[in-house]
Amino acid sequence: MRILVFVIGLGLSLPAMAQTQAQQDRLNRVGQFVVTAPMCERLGMKLDPDLPVKAESALNAETAAWGVAPATVARLKGEAVNRQSRMLATDLQSAADGAKTDAQLRRVKQILLGYGRTCMAASADPIFSALIVPPPGFDLETAATELADSMLEAGGLASWQTPQIQARGDLMMLAGTCRSKIGALRSDALVRQYGQSDDPRVRNYYSRSFDEGLSDPSTIGTLAGCNRAIAAYRARIR
Repeated sequence: MRILVFVIGLGLSLPAMAQTQAQQDRLNRVGQFVVTAPMCERLGMKLDPDLPVKAESALNAETAAWGVAPATVARLKGEAVNRQSRMLATDLQSAADGAKTDAQLRRVKQILLGYGRTCMAASADPIFSALIVPPPGFDLETAATELADSMLEAGGLASWQTPQIQARGDLMMLAGTCRSKIGALRSDALVRQYGQSDDPRVRNYYSRSFDEGLSDPSTIGTLAGCNRAIAAYRARIR
């Protein structure tokens, strides 16, 4: 007791406690929420425009009660954010490098679902519940599907792009590419026959495919080549 009184009397402070595993895990989790927040927005959630500042302020208030030296907390926070950023970049790069087949490309949805589950956890967190907010009626499965579709549509791998739709899209591209060889009348006839749909997503896909072909007529250089390609894709359409 006399030693404690002496220390206080000298105006010295006792050493701060070391952080616990639970506290370090908490900082890692907060770092994960901060880094994943932009993906949450892409999935359709609303982000507070001042999320970084408000999250920092709330976390400072939370960690103030830990009895851990502020410099230690600041270091661990910085390390957590850097670590989570590198993990996210590594995971995304690994997924991109491994996406060589249709099946691997379609795994994009599963990756997005993983991010989405982190977003849902953030939306229930004491700090982030007011900073990352799902809209009313939000469904993670639907949101992940729609985002994955938007990323895969150009390659014909969206969930709604059936083999028949893909074949028609390829034929629309040929209608554009081969227009200068087969003539406007035949090109327009292909569009009328194979480029129609009641689904606006499919119509847009067909139109973009045609436009892409039209912008690169050198892909197939001869009328014979166009005829062979058109016949092959027609055979795939029932």
